[in-house]
Amino acid sequence: MKSLVNVIQLIVVAAIIFPIFYIWDTDNVDRFCNSIGNGMAKQELIQQAEESGVKLLGPIVVDDEVTGGKWQASVVTYWPFTDHMCVIKGIANTVSTARIID
Repeated sequence: MKSLVNVIQLIVVAAIIFPIFYIWDTDNVDRFCNSIGNGMAKQELIQQAEESGVKLLGPIVVDDEVTGGKWQASVVTYWPFTDHMCVIKGIANTVSTARIID
């Protein structure tokens, strides 16, 4: 009986913590995406992602035919059950766009 009570308490605590973590995580991605400016250097983007503590995937070169190459990066949430992300596109060593995708 005591272990059943412990399991119920754990479920209640998890039900309270997980939504708070989800909101904090998506808000963190939103704030980072809004802080990215057009013309920002790629190295500055990487450094800012490290300082902000967001999960940066990329930059990945998409097209080498353009001088310096087109590239794309994504900032995703640590929460595994959401598609919320910020897609960042750039040319050569500069950012051209940053937008949030749900």
